[in-house]
Amino acid sequence: MKLTEQQLVRVIYSSWDFQQALSALTFLLEDCDFDEKYEKVALRRFRCYESTLIISMARPFETTRSGTTIGLRALDIKLTSNEKALLKKVTYLRGAIVAHSAEEDMHFRTSTFPVLDGEFNVPNFQFNEALHLEKIELLELEIFLRKLKDKLANFFFEVAQERPELLAKHREPESLNRPRGQSR
Repeated sequence: MKLTEQQLVRVIYSSWDFQQALSALTFLLEDCDFDEKYEKVALRRFRCYESTLIISMARPFETTRSGTTIGLRALDIKLTSNEKALLKKVTYLRGAIVAHSAEEDMHFRTSTFPVLDGEFNVPNFQFNEALHLEKIELLELEIFLRKLKDKLANFFFEVAQERPELLAKHREPESLNRPRGQSR
């Protein structure tokens, strides 16, 4: 095992990210019948699950401010071409649509309609409420996330056997220790 302290911390946190992603995916798959039609509120709930899935799944693969990522090679995790394609789509969705708003990827329709015999125009906004991922992709992501979780569990088991002192950690964000409104 040849990880820096930063990489080890990133892998530890990645295990939590993958658990969060898998939980959000589980909630989505349990609640959504892909053959049913839903009202906007239900669709938005499904999008909330999907957004959490996308952000949590992609986060370990994004480079931190200090320059670390999960480093699959160091963990001896090899991705299939299908897993690489899924990961590429998830990281794209995170970066362009879910966590940020790329203008070229915005999807909406606006219009107005007259009221009181045309005295006023009322704006009307319609947004795409559909999921970004298809059911088959979600099912493939479930398998992929379970694979990642299993690989990390094996990795941490080995670390616990060979170098248990590396897992004796407690970390709290610095931001939680600062008074409100005070920045770094």
